[in-house]
Amino acid sequence: MELITIVSDDEGINTTLESFLEGFNVNFIKKNSEIIESIYNNPPTLIIFNGGARYKDYIRTIREDHIFSHLPIILLLEDREFIKHWKDLPADDFITKPLQREEFIMRLYLSIERSRRIVEVNPLTMLPGNTPIIKEVQSRLDRQEEFALAYADLDNFKPFNDKYGFSRGDEVIKMTGRLITNTVKLQDPHNYFVGHIGGDDFVYITSIERVEKTSKEIVKNFDEIIPSFYDPEDRERGYIISHGRDGKVRHYPFLSISIGITLNRKWFKHYGEISSVATEVKSYAKTFEGSNYFIDRRSYDRE
Repeated sequence: MELITIVSDDEGINTTLESFLEGFNVNFIKKNSEIIESIYNNPPTLIIFNGGARYKDYIRTIREDHIFSHLPIILLLEDREFIKHWKDLPADDFITKPLQREEFIMRLYLSIERSRRIVEVNPLTMLPGNTPIIKEVQSRLDRQEEFALAYADLDNFKPFNDKYGFSRGDEVIKMTGRLITNTVKLQDPHNYFVGHIGGDDFVYITSIERVEKTSKEIVKNFDEIIPSFYDPEDRERGYIISHGRDGKVRHYPFLSISIGITLNRKWFKHYGEISSVATEVKSYAKTFEGSNYFIDRRSYDRE
C-alpha cells in the first residue's frame, strides 16, 4: 500500500486529507523536529507539506540526500499565495486551497508516476533500484573516487518466508533497509549511498575509512533486532522448523546478515568489475555461520 507522509499541524486540513486518502497508508507529522527522522525510518511514496517557504530547509535537506532526493513533494498553498524565491523550493507540484478531492488525487498520482518514470526505486523499501545503483557506482568510478562498496543479503530467508509468510518477510526486508540506511548515514553522512537490488539483497557505499565500523554496527544491530520477528516459542527454542529446498523438514537458525566489502583505490574502471568482486566476497562471507562482514583487502593495482 502506498505510504503518504503529510507534514501539517493544521487539524482541519489533516481531517480533510484523511478523508481524501481513505485506502492509503497515511503518516501525519505535526512536529518539524520529526520530519527527517520519520522519512528515514519509514520512507514514504510521496510527501505533502501543508505550506511552502516555512518548510524550505526541510525540503532542501530531502532533495540534497543521495537516497531520498527522488521522493515527490507536493505543497498545499493558500489561494493566491506567492512564493518569492520559488526556485529555491524544489517541490514537484503545488495545490491551492480549498482542496478539491478529484484534483488532489489526480495530482498525487501524477507526481508518483512521474517520479517512478524518472528514477527506478524498490516499491517495498523506496530505496534506489538496479539502474540508479549502477549509475551511482559508475559515476564514482569515472571520477576516480576511492570508496568501499558493500553487498549484503540475508541468510536463511526462504525458510523464514515459508514458515511465517511473505507479509512478515516483507517487514524484515523493510527493517533491513531502514537499518542499513540509518547506520550508513550516521557513520558517513556526506559520502554514503544505499540501494536495494531486490529481494533480500542490498548495496551500500561509504568511505574506506568508515566501512568497517559501519558494517560492524549493521551486524550488531541486525542481530539485536531480528529475534523480535519470531514467535515466542521459536525465540525460546532458538531456531525454526521448516522445509528445505529438498522438501525435508529441517531446523534453521535465526536470520543473519552477510556482508561482502571490496575497496576501490582507483583500481576499477567499470561497474561490472567491482560488482563481480563484491559478489565474490559476499559469497565468501556467507560460508561462515551467523551474521558477519568480510573486507577484501587484496590489491587490484593494474599499473
